[in-house]
Amino acid sequence: MTDLSAYWAIARKIDQTLQGAPQKDGNISEDFISFLTLIYTPAEAEVAQYLNNFPQFMTLDQIAEASGRSVAEIRPLLEAMHARYALMGGIDGQSLLTPFYYMNYHHRYPDIREDDLEAARLYKKFFIEDGFYRRYETSKKGTSFFRTLPLNRTIESGQQVLSYEEAKNRIKGLLTDTIALVPCPCRTRMEKLGERECRDMPIGYCIIPGVNGQKFIDLGYGKPANKQEAIAYLDEMVDHGCIVNSDNYKGGDPMVICLCCGCCCSFTRGRNKWGNPDSIMPSNFIPVADDNCVACGICVERCPFDALCLDEESGRSRVNPDLCIGCGVCAAGCPNEALKLHRFDRTQTFEHVLEFALKVIEDNTVD
Repeated sequence: MTDLSAYWAIARKIDQTLQGAPQKDGNISEDFISFLTLIYTPAEAEVAQYLNNFPQFMTLDQIAEASGRSVAEIRPLLEAMHARYALMGGIDGQSLLTPFYYMNYHHRYPDIREDDLEAARLYKKFFIEDGFYRRYETSKKGTSFFRTLPLNRTIESGQQVLSYEEAKNRIKGLLTDTIALVPCPCRTRMEKLGERECRDMPIGYCIIPGVNGQKFIDLGYGKPANKQEAIAYLDEMVDHGCIVNSDNYKGGDPMVICLCCGCCCSFTRGRNKWGNPDSIMPSNFIPVADDNCVACGICVERCPFDALCLDEESGRSRVNPDLCIGCGVCAAGCPNEALKLHRFDRTQTFEHVLEFALKVIEDNTVD
């Protein structure tokens, strides 16, 4: 019987991060422990348990000292883990445990390899059935981890649009020129399980900037893109009906910019399927139809949150602001350009990742 003590130690470390580790009945999920056995071999887990979470990187010498092993002994284990993105950083620089989000390497490529389906089955069990999605999407007090970013072309001209509120400007303003297009793990996972509903759109990519994106490129999980190519890709995927979501802070580069569907995404499903209305922080815009609206119903069909209906009295599309997240997917698909987003102030994002992190920590430590 495999000794799982090292895996439990890793899980306890992960439970100290902002989103924590998957739980069941108030304890770390045994299904998550089984999931970790697919991420780390027993020998790797014996070393990985001594690593820290972000941002406390450790050098090769520090890991050797903490684990009581020689550098020669741990180097090949670290190299193997880095080669799968089971660790962040670099073998000759500094390393730390991969956050939960990046543990999806089984679903960063299209073909089905060993353990992929078991990883998907376990993920579905602890994430959906046991409800980890709520902690993954929001703090205990409802602070959203993600926020929506509409495209400027879906916003009515003359509206005030701050740079951090719009998806293309978020990419233009990146401090790094390194961008990776990395296969969406949510749609890939559902595709491998044979449960993907959105087969009318490509599986597509997440946009990951900076050193994390470079690592995906180096490992062959992602392909490089410049800012213009990433912006063009945003346009393409919004036309397909995807929602642009990103980290809930303004300053600094985001960890990821996602192109989310309504049926697979770990965040959109919180809002439209799992009863967590705070799973995505809405933008400060809502759609308004003008006189060119012919009540064709395309916008109603495109909205994944049932936020639009056809109003018989006015003969136009009408929005329910309580359901709408202001993504602009409806406006992007309007054949008459009769639907545009208008300013509707209702939310305020965090200035920087540190402010966001401190708020989540405060939320999660207060009963």
